[in-house]
Amino acid sequence: MSDFLTTANSAPMYAIALLIVTAVLLQSLVFLIRAIRRGKAIGMDPALLKKTVISSAAFSVVPAIAILIGVLALAPSLGIPVPWIRLSVIGALHYESSTAVNLARGLGLGELPSSHITGGDLASIMLGMTVGILSGCVFCLFFFKRYQGKITKGAKSDPKRADILMCSMFLGMIGAYLGDAVSYLRTVTVSSEVRTPNVLPLVAFFTAMAANALFSFLVQKRKIRWLENYALSFSMVIGMVCAVLGQFLFPNASTFLN
Repeated sequence: MSDFLTTANSAPMYAIALLIVTAVLLQSLVFLIRAIRRGKAIGMDPALLKKTVISSAAFSVVPAIAILIGVLALAPSLGIPVPWIRLSVIGALHYESSTAVNLARGLGLGELPSSHITGGDLASIMLGMTVGILSGCVFCLFFFKRYQGKITKGAKSDPKRADILMCSMFLGMIGAYLGDAVSYLRTVTVSSEVRTPNVLPLVAFFTAMAANALFSFLVQKRKIRWLENYALSFSMVIGMVCAVLGQFLFPNASTFLN
């Protein structure tokens, strides 16, 4: 495992990551400059432009914290460059982490981090993560306009049915993540490695859910509108922090079910 991490964290891997991240930053800078020029061309107030830039930058800070936590969480398994690349382009923390784990299971590596992982396994995991997320790009490019039109038309003709469909989709996603957390409550043997029952995924799930419920209450009932843009990121961070604290405060929590 140490030899694998030496390769995963090698200078060439960092060079690839820096190249990709630099390209993303340059693209963002180009669009920022073009947006400011366009705003001035149509007569927007310079003070309003400045305020928009500052607020947009502020709204990016908290989600970036969650992404940083994701990089640190995946680093012991995949090194730093690979999670850095994946979470800096088109990706999301919940997608990258769950996909990496599922791909590792499919390769027979068991749970991440794994002592059996090789450079070929890393390439397979990274390829799977990248190809999987591209499906969203392809869908948006070729099918989203038609899909959006049908959704908008359906919502206007039958608002109740549209709400039911959207809520069902959201609950399906929650159910999938809850099922994954519950699966950690049983002992599993993969590639001669035994994964003992672990309650901490459920701790992270329910504390994040409770935090999100609290933020929703504050937004809807207390009218704290600025919190709406940060609710999801705050909830993810709180869930992760609670799981980490649980590991440190109750070191036997992951095995008490045995």
